[in-house]
Amino acid sequence: MLYSLLAFLLGMLLDVSAQTIHQWPAVKVQAVGSPLSLECTVKGTSNPNLYWYWQAPGGTLQQLFYSFNVGQSELVVQRNLSASRPKSEQFILSTEKLLLTHSGFYLCAWSLTLSGVGQTSVQKPHPLFSATSLARNPH
Repeated sequence: MLYSLLAFLLGMLLDVSAQTIHQWPAVKVQAVGSPLSLECTVKGTSNPNLYWYWQAPGGTLQQLFYSFNVGQSELVVQRNLSASRPKSEQFILSTEKLLLTHSGFYLCAWSLTLSGVGQTSVQKPHPLFSATSLARNPH
């Protein structure tokens, strides 16, 4: 009991809180040629580093974009997609014209900056899928 109370008080003193990451939509099936937007939101930390990854069916995970600040995103692999970071906690992946080659799993991730050191993290996977799936050609 004493250790639990001590851990609680230490957590309060250090302002330790859990961070969460939410990717929306969790699952997306969409027609080729249509626009697409995937949103990633992180709560409980200030100015995290954010990343978008893509995995083709049967392929390996590849980093697409990263962002270390609001208004900034860097392309890692060209896939005819774009990324924007309008807010510290938000990172959006989009395209105006979905291609068949965009099919696969998309995953948003984050890492702490120095201001987040000492905090704990919670990442809750979607109950059905752990990443966002893009649609294949409906024909």
